[in-house]
Amino acid sequence: MISRMPRTLSIVALGLVFLVACTARTDSAPKTEPAGTTATKAGPDATVKSEAPNAEQLLADAVEAMGGAAKFSALQSFYSEATLSTGALGLTGTAKTWWRGGDFYNESEMPGVGQMKIGRLADKVWGNDPISGLRALSEKEAEQAMWSASLCLAHDWRRYFKSVGEPKAAVEDGRKVFEIPMTTPLGDVVVLRLDAETKLPVSQSFTQVSPLGSMPMTVRFKDYRETDGLKIPFQQELDASLTKVVSTTVKIEFNAAVDETKFAMPGAAQAVVPGMLVDPAKVDPAKAAAPEPDAKAAPGKANKPKPKG
Repeated sequence: MISRMPRTLSIVALGLVFLVACTARTDSAPKTEPAGTTATKAGPDATVKSEAPNAEQLLADAVEAMGGAAKFSALQSFYSEATLSTGALGLTGTAKTWWRGGDFYNESEMPGVGQMKIGRLADKVWGNDPISGLRALSEKEAEQAMWSASLCLAHDWRRYFKSVGEPKAAVEDGRKVFEIPMTTPLGDVVVLRLDAETKLPVSQSFTQVSPLGSMPMTVRFKDYRETDGLKIPFQQELDASLTKVVSTTVKIEFNAAVDETKFAMPGAAQAVVPGMLVDPAKVDPAKAAAPEPDAKAAPGKANKPKPKG
């Protein structure tokens, strides 16, 4: 399942919620099912467990429908560009993603929200956005960022999740789907829905963790197209509380050359004031580390040498 954009869309959505001064926070994440799961269930299919095949077999079927395990295993890197839009607010923006072997860097920008960046190098995950500034991510935030960068969760689920639960048959937008709950090592649950006929991913629901609190989100996958033997959704629609953001892929290159220097967290993190967006390229590390002048010294006399003889 394509999931390279949920974290980016989530940050944009959080920014929009902040912008319009709406509160979409929840005090705690659902313990059994992320928000959005119940809303998609309807009709008798929602409770007929016997109709749902084995979870691991369903995930394997999804991988096959999207191009096959061999294709995804051979994928070393990718680069993508997308446009972002928010229907109701009429805002548009852009997003770019660089990915290689699990490491990644994404930058997006939208007027009224600002510029957002997120990256990972090895076990270090970081973010830089107008709400929280430049900072290292940890715990569930880091965990979510890592699985969100996967090009196909159905293929990579063992890398990011400790277990998958029993599938359930349900109905979403008038079509039968299979819901597969996947649990991360830290206990987050992501519900992936597959089209019962094509086995292509239809949507996923989860609870986004951020400094502002928890926010239930559902991402829907649309407009599947085949590119270099892989079938991926060129449109992703994020539905958050009071906010919708649509990402439309305009360019994607598989096994493309990737600038690996983008993955690491900028070294000027200590010079960033939380809550402010600072361009690390404009911060002089030497000045940031320089000691403060002695406030008690008289102006112009602190470092003046004594006259000789």
